[in-house]
Amino acid sequence: MLVRFRLTYFLYATLLMLMMVSIESFAHGVDDSTRSFLQSNDGIQVVPFMYIGAKHMVTGYDHLLFLVGVLFFIHRTKDVLLYVSMFTLGHSLTLMTGVLAN
Repeated sequence: MLVRFRLTYFLYATLLMLMMVSIESFAHGVDDSTRSFLQSNDGIQVVPFMYIGAKHMVTGYDHLLFLVGVLFFIHRTKDVLLYVSMFTLGHSLTLMTGVLAN
């Protein structure tokens, strides 16, 4: 019980320190060819966007750390669905904020 209590405080302290770091240091962008494709895109193209999304997931360290956390530390299906939903919501909000704030 004491180990779990200390681990919880360690996680809170880590999250607090991460919130103090500049948000730009956590950003990972797209390469030049993907950027030019996105800027010249007109119309609906499902397969290329699925490829870009998959490449973004594999090259983004935040996604990889999230997958490690889900695979090794979460065991109940309900918890997996909750964490995946919260990550998706948070990531979508940060992406929308980045686009709208330029």
